[in-house]
Formats: sequence, C-alpha cells, structure tokens
Amino acid sequence: MKLKNLCLCTLIALCLPGELVADTLELSTLEWPPFSGSNLPEQGINSKIISQALSFENHTLAISVLPWNRAARTVTTGQTVGYYPTYFNPANGLLFSNPIGASPIVLIERKNNPIIWDQVSDLNQYELGVLKGYINTVEIDEMIANGSQKFETGIDEKQNILKLAKGRIDAIIMDINVFEYLKSDPQVAKIAHQLQVNPKTLQNKTLHITFNNTPEGKKWCDIINNGLAQFDAMAIQDALLPAVE
Repeated sequence: MKLKNLCLCTLIALCLPGELVADTLELSTLEWPPFSGSNLPEQGINSKIISQALSFENHTLAISVLPWNRAARTVTTGQTVGYYPTYFNPANGLLFSNPIGASPIVLIERKNNPIIWDQVSDLNQYELGVLKGYINTVEIDEMIANGSQKFETGIDEKQNILKLAKGRIDAIIMDINVFEYLKSDPQVAKIAHQLQVNPKTLQNKTLHITFNNTPEGKKWCDIINNGLAQFDAMAIQDALLPAVE
C-alpha cells in the first residue's frame, strides 16, 4: 500500500509542475498611447488585456518599450518571443494571436481643407502624413510603393499632427483613438480645434501580438489565445478608451 501511494504521489508531482509554475512573457512594444506605453496606467490598454489573458494560467507580462522598428526587430533577431500591437499580416510567416483590440484607421484633416474622396486612388491628389515602418492599408501602401501617392514621413503621430496644422501636409493616416488621446498633449491641444476626423473610415483593423514561428512562440500564442477566450477584449478596450468627440 505504501509503495502504491508513493507511486501515486510521484505521478502527481510529475504532472503538476507544468501547470502550476508561473512564467513571465517578455514582449517588446512601442510608445503608442493609449494602447501601449511606459507612462500609461498598466502600460496601456493592450498591455492590460495581455496581462489579463496571461493571468488565467498565473503568468505575468514584462515589456520593453522601444522605437517601433527596433521593437519589431527584437522578434526577427530572437531577442524577444513577440511584439505588439500589430495588424494581422500572415504573409510575413510569423504567428498572430487572436485580437487584443481594434484600430479604426482614418484620415485627420484640417477643417478648412477637408479631404474629398470616394475611392482610395482619389487620395493621390493629396499629400498624406505617414510614419516610417508603419502599415497603413494595403491599397495606400501599394500606391506609396509605386509612386502614385504623395506622402511625407514623420517620426511620430504628434509631429504629423503639428505639420498638418501648419499646412505642410494635407491629411494624416492614423488610428482615431490615438488622435483622441493626443489631444490632451499641451502642444496638440493648442491646435486641435483646427483639425477634424474625415467622416469616411479607411479601414477597421484588429490588433494582435506577433510571435516568432517557433515552439516557444507557439506555446505563448496558445496561452494568450486560451486566456483571451475567457473574456471580451473588445469590451475592455471600449471601456478604457477616451470618448471620441
């Protein structure tokens, strides 16, 4: 009987550690408020959602906030197992989590110079502000690549907003929630009354974590997806976002 009990205890001990041992998921991200950032509550809305997904298996999140291109390179170079937030792009051969948020892509314009367009090619007559390394929409990125779309690259959304207010560009491509958040910046607040959101949305996108296509990346992607299945990530985002005016 004692030997039987000892064998049973040994079997339980062998089975339990993989389920009980908490681990830390290390990801890279960028300063992209309100979704991610080092000075945001809980390091941003996406970060909060990821942490909640990890909590169902007692795991925790550690992030490195880097310039966007460097954050993406940490995955391709193997420095981290994943980065966020990203748009879904299966063509790059990496793994994508289920959605951790949503991102309506719009045009920000001057009130005295509204952008008139029916199809995306109509935007060719305007100079658009974009960010280096950022994905816009497939159509716009193709037009930029083939030279049909006029554009100017900025270092961040705030710089593009200030350039737009000065008339140096005609419109900015950006997430509407990022624009609403940046209105609280002192410099942006001074000129925000000059700007508005174009009524037509370019594209509604989902936000994801991109993982290395490796056993480690697949493990963490599965853990995140299992956690995300336990709650409504979009409802959390909606509750935490600033109101769109």
